Amino acid sequence: MPFPTRVLLSKLRTAGYTAFSGVPCSIFGDLFDRAAEAPEFLTVPAANEGSAVALAAGAALSGHRGVAALQNSGLGNIINPLTSLLMVNKIPLLLLISVRGHPDEPSDEPQHTIMGAKTKGLLNELCIEWCDFDGTEAGLDHALARGNDAFHRAAPFALLFRKGQLSGVTERQAGAINYLLSVGQAIELICEQLEMDTLIVSTTGFISRELFRVRDRPLNFYMQGSLGHCSAVAAGLALASPNRPVLALDGDGGVLMHMGILSTIGYANPQNLIHVVLDNEGYVSTGGQPSTSRTTSLEVVASACGYRTATRCERGEHITTVMRLCSQFSGPHFVVCKVNRLHPSQLPRITSRYSPLQNKTIFQRSVAIRGNEPAGRRGLMS
Repeated sequence: MPFPTRVLLSKLRTAGYTAFSGVPCSIFGDLFDRAAEAPEFLTVPAANEGSAVALAAGAALSGHRGVAALQNSGLGNIINPLTSLLMVNKIPLLLLISVRGHPDEPSDEPQHTIMGAKTKGLLNELCIEWCDFDGTEAGLDHALARGNDAFHRAAPFALLFRKGQLSGVTERQAGAINYLLSVGQAIELICEQLEMDTLIVSTTGFISRELFRVRDRPLNFYMQGSLGHCSAVAAGLALASPNRPVLALDGDGGVLMHMGILSTIGYANPQNLIHVVLDNEGYVSTGGQPSTSRTTSLEVVASACGYRTATRCERGEHITTVMRLCSQFSGPHFVVCKVNRLHPSQLPRITSRYSPLQNKTIFQRSVAIRGNEPAGRRGLMS
């Protein structure tokens, strides 16, 4: 039986923890929902894991005991704030870390393999005490007692969770579900307006899986990890291949995670880049936990960062018109497409056809072959 997250939160509160931040993971089930609903917790969602640690540290400076929850794929994002903020200043923090790609479990998606094998070693290397959650109330009490000892030493402590240990995700029907278009429908409309030799870089999660379902092609580079870096990869590709149109197919969680790249793109000015954000106001592939995009005008941010155009679309005809214009005029362009959270019940995984290495190899070969063809319609109008 999965362990109830309400019991976990109750135990955390009894142990004195009152501040909660983090980035969602499917292993955490409904933890983020229940923390947000609990009046006894100061709960702040974070765009990336490093910010979650810093938010909890700030609350700790005001006398709170802080908790930061994150997937082990985000462990790399917290090494700097762990070492140069928490450990140097002796600010204690409880880390709840979900472990994907654990070597003792059946094989996970390939992007989790390396971090799954290295998580405990990294914590050991950083001299951060940790323990595995054993799925029992007694085990949780023992882990929190160890965390309490670490707190009194002003040191961070990590509690590791594995798939199926916590109660499941709650059903969500509010918010972005009311937008007319699904992610798949938006991708279909976007692809209809692209030049045939457009290079596409798609972000991890359901967006890459929807592109794979709707229009799999050799010129698609599916990112199956590295949330937040889709637009940077696409910008580097666009700058290195200035005669090829490049599309970054991003999501709200991804663009929020490393929003500073928008300023870099505006500065570097890749005129052949179209940056599309499919914004469903949530982390749907981890269970639909809300993002903060509902209160953020992403197109205004992009415009202020130097994109040549920045537009928000909510209807299919608007997407068609905007994408047609983006293909005709030099960029960089930024397009926010507000979409709902509906996906096919059996959404295929890219790994059903390609390994990450196979996808990369096919993409690189296709770029090289087509890069030697006549420019044709590639030149964008100024």
